Amino acid sequence: MMRRYNKENTRKKLLDAAMEVFSDKGYNNALIDDIAKESDTSKGAFYFHFPSKRAIFQALLATLVKHLIDDVEAAIEHETGALAKIQAAIDTVLAIFAKHEKATRLLLVEATGLGKAFDQEIHAAHEQFAQLIAKHLQAAVDDGSIANISVELTAYAWFGAIYEVLFMTLLSPEKKSLDSLTTPLRDLLLQSIGQTKRSNLDAAD
Repeated sequence: MMRRYNKENTRKKLLDAAMEVFSDKGYNNALIDDIAKESDTSKGAFYFHFPSKRAIFQALLATLVKHLIDDVEAAIEHETGALAKIQAAIDTVLAIFAKHEKATRLLLVEATGLGKAFDQEIHAAHEQFAQLIAKHLQAAVDDGSIANISVELTAYAWFGAIYEVLFMTLLSPEKKSLDSLTTPLRDLLLQSIGQTKRSNLDAAD
């Protein structure tokens, strides 16, 4: 039991270290030695868990996406009404991106532009986010809370808007706070389905 704990703990340390190193140096400039040093382990420990730099990057992306989606689902679990769940989902996604800037940079900046080798992983991550949005939009359509819209198209448009705004903000020399974008971006997305304020959502429930 202790051996299993130690293995899982070491793997987590390596993933945490990889996020720091990739966020600070970028994927191409990051070295396995850097990750081993940051994790206070060794190259031997690294290769025990991951066969390559690409493998740990892929595992890190998958872990971050899963945690984000789990957090969103947990946040909306106790909300009543489809529209309230949609707003909770948007607020949670944006709040997590704002709070964990290194993870956001890794997902939205470093993972982009790495070439065909990573296209499949990036597409899968984007697809999971879009499908999460689509699921709750469909629930709102089904219960009559919003008009009958093209759920998939709207979900991709929403994800594209979130992605582009956060991406450009992270690269901007003015370095605006991601926190400052949460409310206006959320309101913009809600306006696209005819909703503007939380009170409107409550009234609809």
